[in-house]
Amino acid sequence: MSRQSFVIIGNGPAANQAAVSLRNQSSDSKITLLSKDPFRGYLPHLLPDFISGTIGEESLYFRPHTHYKERDIFLRLGQKAVEVDFSKRIIVLEHREIISFDGLIIATGGKPRIPEYYQLFEDLMLTLKTPVDARLWISKLERVDSILMLGGDLTSLSLTRALLKMGKTIQFIINEDCFWPVPFSNQIYEAVTQRLGSDGVEVIHCNKIKRVTRIDENLVEVETNSMTFRTGAIGAFFGLVPDVRFLVRSGLDIDRGILVDEFLKTRFEDVFVAGDCAQVYHPALRTYWGSIGYQNATTLGRIAASNLLGSRVEAMVAPESLFDVGGVKVNTSWWMEF
Repeated sequence: MSRQSFVIIGNGPAANQAAVSLRNQSSDSKITLLSKDPFRGYLPHLLPDFISGTIGEESLYFRPHTHYKERDIFLRLGQKAVEVDFSKRIIVLEHREIISFDGLIIATGGKPRIPEYYQLFEDLMLTLKTPVDARLWISKLERVDSILMLGGDLTSLSLTRALLKMGKTIQFIINEDCFWPVPFSNQIYEAVTQRLGSDGVEVIHCNKIKRVTRIDENLVEVETNSMTFRTGAIGAFFGLVPDVRFLVRSGLDIDRGILVDEFLKTRFEDVFVAGDCAQVYHPALRTYWGSIGYQNATTLGRIAASNLLGSRVEAMVAPESLFDVGGVKVNTSWWMEF
């Protein structure tokens, strides 16, 4: 009998936990981790500390290269999957290499979410999702002293805290698109506004940015519906959306993320989804929910691996722990750590 080949697309917390769980339960299988990024799995919540110089870059990565070799896990970095054919059970990489699989776990995570009316100015904004993004922030912060923050996810609040320690001047625009994935409310708005203000952040109250103009390499002018001002850099922080665009024509059921049952299984045999890119069916609510946060991702990665190997573990959350955000049920393992 040939050795079973399991492939995991992704290299974040869900993907890495799935790989470890597969190896723990299947000592003789071939396990391959495919990552479009050129770096190992990292801890996103530490990126602000890296930007501020509190930690070195190596501290971002949660496993050394030797871990994968010791566990006989084939880590392939910089290998972008562009197509999956589930009938042929193959994955096509960007350089046209074809990889076959017996079982597949999709754990591609999320990518920065930019609201539609801000996309026109997207090229003038910095996001923070990867170590590459962090290096761009470090380079920019060497030349500017003022930063405008848009959005209000946990990353923006953590980065604001780090930038204040660096002596930077911070302005913060808060509106109904902030705090993803937590629903906007006056209570949260007032609490965050008060906290930001007490820490020396200027909170700008506006409904809309009308114009963003680059004055020079280190200065942009921003016009809102109530004022015009200049700043050195703009950070956009509106949470993440599932990184699943390359799978839209694959035959998977995709809404905001990939729709799976309560066991994280797709419509295809031996194909499971874990982490931020999944929308999981909740039998009691008869609807789907999405997961956000490191702890949730590792839990789903563990469940996906076990079920790929034949278990029937349900990915369940209590209904009261789900937020309704724009019609999407969301379970998050963080909020208000700022």
